[in-house]
Amino acid sequence: MSVLSLAAAHAAGKGKESDAVFTVLKEANAAIATLGREKVVNASIGSILDEEEKFVVLPSVDEYFRRLPAVELMNYAPIAGLPEFLEAAIADTFQGNQPPNTYARAVSTPGGTGAVRNTFNNYLEKGQKALIPDWFWGNYRTIAEEHQLGIETYEMFDKEYNFTLNSVKEKTLALLRTQNNLVIVFNTPAHNPTGHSMTKEEWADILGFLKDCAGDESKRIVILVDMAYIDYSGDLKKTRSFMQLFGNLPDNILVTFAYSMSKAYTMYGQRSGALVGLSGSVKIAEEFSEINTFSCRGVWSNGTRGPQRLLADVYKNAELKARIDTERAAYSELMKKRADIFLKEAREVGLKTLPYNTGFFITVPAPEPRAVTQKLVLDNIYALHLKKGVRFAICATPTHKIPGLATKTKEALG
Repeated sequence: MSVLSLAAAHAAGKGKESDAVFTVLKEANAAIATLGREKVVNASIGSILDEEEKFVVLPSVDEYFRRLPAVELMNYAPIAGLPEFLEAAIADTFQGNQPPNTYARAVSTPGGTGAVRNTFNNYLEKGQKALIPDWFWGNYRTIAEEHQLGIETYEMFDKEYNFTLNSVKEKTLALLRTQNNLVIVFNTPAHNPTGHSMTKEEWADILGFLKDCAGDESKRIVILVDMAYIDYSGDLKKTRSFMQLFGNLPDNILVTFAYSMSKAYTMYGQRSGALVGLSGSVKIAEEFSEINTFSCRGVWSNGTRGPQRLLADVYKNAELKARIDTERAAYSELMKKRADIFLKEAREVGLKTLPYNTGFFITVPAPEPRAVTQKLVLDNIYALHLKKGVRFAICATPTHKIPGLATKTKEALG
């Protein structure tokens, strides 16, 4: 007897394709090992590297984390997270922009990934679809498929690559005709992979539309704001001003935030974050806390205590928070400098890029993205091919390697 698979039907066939980002990163590292770092441009990974291409850790975070006692590093945290961490995560999410007469709750998750996972799993029925942008972080699809869900995409840009809300409205109406539950993802500010940020006026527009949709009380609408890169998009408070618009929403609209310590505190590998929920109904907020705490226990049990303690202490120490904010702002400026060089050259050579405001990535639309990246590899340039374009991680590319990238990309496009 020859047994080809023991997997359950829903699991069969998973994992045959490697993760695209880490595959390109592996190839770039192999080239570096052979040719030397100076001859290779590694624009693949969404981590900040300094001008010497060393992994960036905010000095004050590093120093404080290393001083934490062993019990705070090794001991369990409560299932939902340390209470003072949850308070700090909510404060860090809103930075003073929580609208009045709303209730905010938080549950610890392993980074923003865990927050997305809980939202998809707990607010969609099996077989339903989450609505995500057509330019998206690939793991949204993986998370959906892992939980027997589908995805539907809305177009972020029109034919001239101007940001538009027309498609998201059309796709929302279409999905609500076939399913009563809707989870809709907005990855902003500093969208991955384009670097686009929605304006406050655009938020007001889409919220007005969703309020109209919620007039049908049989519909349950959950907005997921993936804010992984928000702290690199400008003034911490001003970039969150759109959150003030989340007041006076009907009870059948819940706003959730995928809060992550990975980028903002350069603690990627510590896997710490939170799912933050906001509602005008205390009952909905309490339900949010209960069901997501249950999910934590059933999937990863407890979050890592050390990062939770660090964030809680940061919010008790204004001087420490100010130092961290200043250090982070310096790297935000460094990425802006790199982006400005790339975008200026792109304009000069006639290379079209998707609208970029701020953040870790710049994306170039391309009819055959894989062919473009294959040509770039011939010049030892490693970038990520997407379905409809090529993503450059300027966060990881030192400033002196930026000049020439736009020109080489234009040539690779043919």
